[in-house]
Amino acid sequence: MSQFVIATDAQGATLDDLTATHKSLVVAGSRKVTWLVVGAVPDAVKKLQRRFSFGRVRVVTEAVELSQIDLVVFLEAGDGLQRESLLVANEFLAAQPQVDLLYGDSGHPTDDKSEPISFARRPGWSPERLRAHCYVGETLIARSDLVVNSGGLNDLVLRHPHDRALRLSENAKAVSRLAAVLTIAKSSDSRPSASLHAVVEHCQRQNIDADCELDASVPSVYVRRRLTKQPSVGVIVATRGTSAEVFGQERVLVVEAVRSLFEKSTYQNFHVVVVADTPTPATVIETLQNIGGARLQVLNYDRPFNFAEKNNLGAMSCDSDLILLLNDDTEIITADALEIMVSLFNDPQVGVVGPMLLFEDSTIQSAGHIFSPDPTDLYRARNPETSGPQNLLRVQREASSLIAACMLIRRDVFEEVGGLCLGFPGNWNDIDFCLKVQLAGYRAVFTPHAHLFHFESKTRIAKRVDAEVGKLGARWGSVLDDDPYFNPRLQRYTNIWKTDSTSKRSMNEALAI
Repeated sequence: MSQFVIATDAQGATLDDLTATHKSLVVAGSRKVTWLVVGAVPDAVKKLQRRFSFGRVRVVTEAVELSQIDLVVFLEAGDGLQRESLLVANEFLAAQPQVDLLYGDSGHPTDDKSEPISFARRPGWSPERLRAHCYVGETLIARSDLVVNSGGLNDLVLRHPHDRALRLSENAKAVSRLAAVLTIAKSSDSRPSASLHAVVEHCQRQNIDADCELDASVPSVYVRRRLTKQPSVGVIVATRGTSAEVFGQERVLVVEAVRSLFEKSTYQNFHVVVVADTPTPATVIETLQNIGGARLQVLNYDRPFNFAEKNNLGAMSCDSDLILLLNDDTEIITADALEIMVSLFNDPQVGVVGPMLLFEDSTIQSAGHIFSPDPTDLYRARNPETSGPQNLLRVQREASSLIAACMLIRRDVFEEVGGLCLGFPGNWNDIDFCLKVQLAGYRAVFTPHAHLFHFESKTRIAKRVDAEVGKLGARWGSVLDDDPYFNPRLQRYTNIWKTDSTSKRSMNEALAI
């Protein structure tokens, strides 16, 4: 069994808070732990030291020598470790020696006697999301050498939880989520905390050139990267010139999609490649050319429908730094949507970026995909003001997959993974592509700060072609069954972040009501 130090900032903590934490350490699963209590009044410390603990808890107030310690647990005053949680964490870390920073789920008290604890279920490691808020929670377990390399125990224990998590993650070899409850929190509020100061300093240490803005109502920090360069964007729009009624008026969808780019976008270093099926009316082509001029080219496509092939042909026909796959039934809402997405590629590890897509009635069409295990658009048809549990929909974050209706991609990454797979002519090609991107070592990032309309029918159900479903399952079945950006303790076969419970509370929490 590893040697544990529990580190708690006790400044301002009541004796009741510290007593509750002490009780939890007795049954946390370790024969003996050292509890470093920093900043508590001397009288409280003496009372804690006199408390009976079967010899399992040694309370100290001064620096602990970490050379004889394996693991450090940062624990807030008043919070308690879940029974046997140290044993579970020890077994996990023993089996995963490359992991040096670990976080898990937490329980929070409610006023409901029938369901006294609600659970914050957390996704896997998401560095972009951690910049926005401390989604990993306040309880962190770190190997002692990581603590030393990140500023030392006495420094880290007194820092804001968001600051501490960022500093530890910067130096960690590998960060992992344990899909089990580590902490029973004092607070009923499961929303992650956020520190603007911590994020600003983090960006300075990591050479991230960005303007950081705190939204205290969430709370979260928006890290808006500055565009020091203007990479070129090749916009690929596959179409057959279809018309439909939108906002009460008949319109040619592709014409308005392209028009919105040229007239609304604050980012103008793009050119458009329209891949037009043979039936596309000549008048539509003429209108598009009038809108785009020399910045628009048309490719004629006279083969059987294959969405993947059409986009690949469009991408290969142009020379640009970035490739934007864009459905012909979309329209920009946020004027700087393209600028926001482009700026995320300042991070060389980002391979693909997607925005929030909304239906015509402004409900959510897609906030990225989740696999539960069926691939689905997260929070489809829900109110866009929904924040989701732990403010899931309010922050930039990694996702396992993004929808190809609007997907911005680095060209070198697109070429490295071979573009979209022609074996998925209708559906799943975006999912297959995003998973290939991540397998190649790049990240897929969703941003809620860029919005576009996607005038797809809310009642449309993607046609399931057996060959495509079989191919997706054969390639990615293990990922679909265990999406790292989902949580195995959530309800499956749903498109919301809902605890696996039939209670009304679990649904209210999933919708952040």
